[in-house]
Formats: sequence, C-alpha cells, structure tokens
Amino acid sequence: MTHAAIDACQSKLERLIECYKSIDSLPKEWLDHVRIESVSKGSDHRAPSKEKTHVYAGTLYQLYNFSKANNIQVDAVIADEAGQIALASISLVLRNLTPAGRIIIAGDSEQLAPIFTGSYPRLKTSALFGSVLDCVMFSQKGGPVLAYSSQPDGDTLEPLREHTVIQLTENFRLNPDLGEFVSTIYARQFKPQKVQSRKLALSLSQVQRWRVDSQGVSSGANGSTFGKVRTFLHSLSDVMLRKPQSILQPPRYRKDVPITGELASTALPDLNHQPISLSLIRLKTWSSSAVQFGYETHVHGEAAVAASLVAAIQFCCPEDDIFVATPHRVQREAVKTALARIKGSEEDLEEEFEKLHVGEGSQGKKRGNVTVDTVERLQGSEASFVICLFSLPEAHSADLGFLLGRRRLNVAISRAKTLCILVTSTQVLCPSVSIFANEEAAKGYAFLKAYEDRAWSYNISVDVGNY
Repeated sequence: MTHAAIDACQSKLERLIECYKSIDSLPKEWLDHVRIESVSKGSDHRAPSKEKTHVYAGTLYQLYNFSKANNIQVDAVIADEAGQIALASISLVLRNLTPAGRIIIAGDSEQLAPIFTGSYPRLKTSALFGSVLDCVMFSQKGGPVLAYSSQPDGDTLEPLREHTVIQLTENFRLNPDLGEFVSTIYARQFKPQKVQSRKLALSLSQVQRWRVDSQGVSSGANGSTFGKVRTFLHSLSDVMLRKPQSILQPPRYRKDVPITGELASTALPDLNHQPISLSLIRLKTWSSSAVQFGYETHVHGEAAVAASLVAAIQFCCPEDDIFVATPHRVQREAVKTALARIKGSEEDLEEEFEKLHVGEGSQGKKRGNVTVDTVERLQGSEASFVICLFSLPEAHSADLGFLLGRRRLNVAISRAKTLCILVTSTQVLCPSVSIFANEEAAKGYAFLKAYEDRAWSYNISVDVGNY
C-alpha cells in the first residue's frame, strides 16, 4: 500500500467507528480498548500495550520492522492492493500470524501485477511466482481457482461459506456509465454508489470564457491546440446539458445503468442533464517542416494536447484534482515541460511546477492538484479528471503490444471519479491484424474498442513541426 492509501484506510476505519458509536442500540464498551495506529517508521514505533487491541496500518517493510523490533504476533493480516504484492514480500508479515490467525487479501485481478526483474520457473499446478492475488485466484493455465463468478447477485453472505474468493460490486468511485464499461471485464456488474451532478456540465460550459492570452500562451501552434481543446470541452458540456451540437461524434453503444438502493431515492432523474464520464480524442500528428518524424516528436504534440486539457479543466474546475496517466516516462516528462510552458519560460520550470502542484505520484491531497505520472505509479489513487495518453504516430507499431495491455488500460481509465478523457490515435484503434496473435494484446484491443463504442469522441490534428 502507498502512504496515501494507508491514510485513506485509517480515516475510513475511524469514520466507521464513529458511525457505529452513533447507533444507540449497539454495545460500545469494547471500542474503548481499540487503538488504530499508522506505522510510518517501524523500528521506532512504540510497542503495543497489553491492555489494548491494536490495529496497525503501514507498508509491508515498516510493519516487518515493527514486528521484528517488538517480537509480536497478530490475529489477522489484511493485505490491500494484493495484485501488486509479490508472494515473497507478503511473507514478511505473514510470519507474525498466530496459528489460528486469518488472512484477508483485497485486490483487483485486472490491474497491474508487480514487476519482476528475473526469470522464474513455471509450475504446472499454480502461479507461485507472481502477485499474491494471482497466486490465490489463478492456476498456471490462467483459469480461476475458485468459481467466484457463480455467486448470486443478491446481497447475501451465503457465498462466503462456499468460496474464499468473492467480488465486491459496490463501487464508490466510478459514475454509473464508467462503472458499466469497466465491469465488462469482470464476472459481475458493478453497483454504482454515486451519480454525476449537473454541476460538471455547467462548469465545463465556462470554458468559452477561457482565453488563450489570459493563460500567457503566445499565438501559433499552441494557440491552435488550445482552441481545439476549448471546442471539445464546450461541446461536451452541450451534450451533458442536452443542447444541440455537431462537433462530437456520439457513442455507438449506450446502456442505461439502473440506479438501485438508497441512491435511487436521492438521485432523481434530470431531464436537462445527460451524465457523461467517457470521452475520447483521436489525435493525428503531422509536420509542416518534415515528411517523417519519430515517436519523440509525436509525444510533444500529444503533450501539448494534454497540457491544454489540464489548463482548461483547471480554469473550469479549479478545486478538482487531475491525473495525466502516461504509459512511458518520456511522455510524463514531455507533459510536465508543456505544462510549465503554459505559464512561463523554461527558466521558470521549477517555479511553475510549484504553482501548478505538478508531482510524480500522489503525495497527498492538494487543492487543484495536477499529477503527471506513469500508469504504474498512479495505481491505487484516484482523481476527478483523468487524461490517459495512449496514442502513436502513423507507421509506428513497436509499442502497440505494450499500449494494448488490458490491465494497463483498466488502471488508467478506472482512476477517474468524474470524467475520463482518453487520447489515442488511429494507429492504436485500427492496428495491423498481426497484433492479435498476442492474446493479451487482443484482450486489450477489445477493451479499448468497447471504450470507443461508449465514448463521445473528437478528432484533433496537431502540427508538430514547431516542436
């Protein structure tokens, strides 16, 4: 777990305890003996008290250092983000379990696994050398160890008696339409616990008041890109407000997700609002100064689009967090440079990063935080707006297999709480048939096309001759 995830888990647990205490009919005396502690430096953390029941939250290595320093045993180990934990790593804390101890593993089998630098033997019986979650859920042939997909959809605990692997379906992050799309690769449909408000559409409509000059951007290629991005966001707000527009291409597939439970009584239908969480930009880069150009030149054009989107969204929704998710580090650096150029010159790079709160990973919540990082480092975090950069120039297919990894796409897209903007290109959306010889790439392509079918899309052309 990351430190941000640990803090979020601790806050959630403390909030649940307060909710429990607010119910008069429940016994509360036992809670007086419960102490929740975050272990940031295991070797120096205070020893447990015999009079208290302790709940310790921390990274694997800090909990290991803490247990080694105090020689303690625990009754339960809960491993979050288990899809990123190697089996050897979790052994650092499992050694502290009592003989009757319990293990609870939480994670997502459709997200990125830990990175291994070596080659390991392939076993016939089970996946021993992978993430903890993969080892529990899958055999070496790739099939589920336990048929958790056979569970009924009812809210019952009965499956717990038959299976040790269950899928939680309540989704507190994704809007219903984005949740419906993401759940296409899972056994059961997600149950949305939130809806998109009309406030987003009204906020995005303010983009028309955004002027290129007011952002300190000179005329030329940048100004052209800013204008196209402004048109895209304003058209998106028109669709949300059910106003006529002819700029965006409508989705080919649309499924209304039923709102059930307590949310159904509070989320009344709004005839003047159409919730949209999925959008797509087809990027075409070209050069007025060269017939051919390489991938790095294309990346600068892609970064210009991403930086324009960030600036426009910050103008419309200044209090919301924004992620820019990149498969490659070269894209990350290009976007950070483009963001700095929006406000000032190269000499003011560090100063502009501070003003925009640009970081490499979630270091904690900030007002209007802009986080530019690789998909791997964003896993486990969330933001209101997520801009995913998955495009390639024409006649460039070397990275297709990497970009079409379904787990990578899923992690990037599912970070979005409010709106996901996927920037891709024809080279990725219409690849050579040879790419489908790879089963994983074929799965990723099907997932990407399912997104395209559900998204409102827009075409942007960028001249990279000046980069």
